[in-house]
Amino acid sequence: MRGGRCSERTVMINEEVIRVVLGSWAQGADAAKAAIRAFFADGCMWEQASFPTTIGPEEAAALFDSMGQMGFSSVDVDFRNVVAAGDVVCTERVDWLVRPDGSRVGPLPIVGVTEFRDGKITSWREYFDRAHLTARGSAASDPAGG
Repeated sequence: MRGGRCSERTVMINEEVIRVVLGSWAQGADAAKAAIRAFFADGCMWEQASFPTTIGPEEAAALFDSMGQMGFSSVDVDFRNVVAAGDVVCTERVDWLVRPDGSRVGPLPIVGVTEFRDGKITSWREYFDRAHLTARGSAASDPAGG
């Protein structure tokens, strides 16, 4: 029912789920993994530019284990726009990778398209230029954390 008709309440719940999942990333890997396990459907496909596609909550949660191995403790998400229609929520946001000392690497502008069924995320596609993070992110650091 991609973009199909849903009640206004369902649309609001879907938008809130996205905000909860992305908000959990700022709390660290354990919180992010818990949110993913709570809200990703069993066969949820998470596609990210330049990264392997994950299928299901466990593969998606494992990405946050690798984040720690890369020297990051969390991800701050700054929302620019969130648009919800039917069973689809689109986000325009800027992500910052956060080091254990609180310094941030980024910015990484991202557009995400998330599809829902019965309150669970069934598909999540994210579009960004990884070179943007590599070129600007490794050199661009926000020591103040904001």
